[in-house]
Amino acid sequence: MAYSSPPLESILANILRDIRNLQAEADIGTDSDNYVRSAAVAAAIEGLYQKIGWVFRQIFPDTADEEELVHAATIRGVPRKHPVAATGTASLSGAPDVELLVGAALKHIVTGEQFTALSSATLGIDGTATLVVKAQTTGSALNHLTGDLIIVSPPLGMDSAATFIGETAGGEDLEKVESLLARLLDIIQNPPAGGAVYDYVRWAKEVDGVTDVLPLPKRRGAGTVDLVITASGGLPSAEVVDNCLEHILSLCSVIADIWVYVPTVHIVNSTALVELASGYLLADVQIAAQKAYDALLGTLKPLDMLKRSQIEAMISNLAGVIDRSVSTPPGNVNASEDPALVGWIRPGTITLGLLE
Repeated sequence: MAYSSPPLESILANILRDIRNLQAEADIGTDSDNYVRSAAVAAAIEGLYQKIGWVFRQIFPDTADEEELVHAATIRGVPRKHPVAATGTASLSGAPDVELLVGAALKHIVTGEQFTALSSATLGIDGTATLVVKAQTTGSALNHLTGDLIIVSPPLGMDSAATFIGETAGGEDLEKVESLLARLLDIIQNPPAGGAVYDYVRWAKEVDGVTDVLPLPKRRGAGTVDLVITASGGLPSAEVVDNCLEHILSLCSVIADIWVYVPTVHIVNSTALVELASGYLLADVQIAAQKAYDALLGTLKPLDMLKRSQIEAMISNLAGVIDRSVSTPPGNVNASEDPALVGWIRPGTITLGLLE
């Protein structure tokens, strides 16, 4: 049976009882000196009990406070992962053969966020070029940025205006406590074995910017290990992929052909007709449906199938929905129709209409 410390009332009652046992005629009334002194001592004792209880919780990582968990994990060689900056590809324009040097500064027009060129870029004969830029501020908040940039000090002959091709990705916040605890418990429960499948998963998760890993041993034959990595905000950057492979190769003590790559994103949209209860507006239900749809598909991992019944159940559970008829997708959706690709279903948009 687990030990529980006595409450203040019990501690005070025990002290007053001991006083009465030692001196039968002692006054232990609430306005007596004995009571006042005993109450002060009882409060101090209760504080000691609480301190002991706190110290006991810090012994075990699953009950420890954040600071003590980080300390314990670091001792076990499981340091907390640092935040990662988002990256994106920008297009440049101007006169042919003009070069933008590595380290050049760019600024996002809308947000004002600063970016740095990760490599140099020389405009081609058509007067255009692309380069990868990295946010100077770390974290996931700068993921999914699109639009125009300004080159802070453009070289002569190059336009100051630049544009993102696609959107930024790969930004990660400081590792959450839950993730750190899971990695620490994993290494305690599954000690390193020099090349077991869970070793590869652990090594990959040690890299900043990697949130989850799908191991695919022997996918390309004996002696091969494929690791499909993802980030909390979507796909990790190419820099994170390279860092992950380099880190694993530095730790792996067995001869293996190791590939690290990201999955192929498969955006799935959905449409459905619904019957609403009295007092509910389609616009309000539409907003709730999109949030629920994002949450549902957000739990899927690479290679997971999206079942049509999951969408039906999700819509049925929305407040105000009496009946529903899902139009698309017409059936279950595979992560990828190409068996050579590792697909990852991501949420698109869900569009609701009214049942006639």
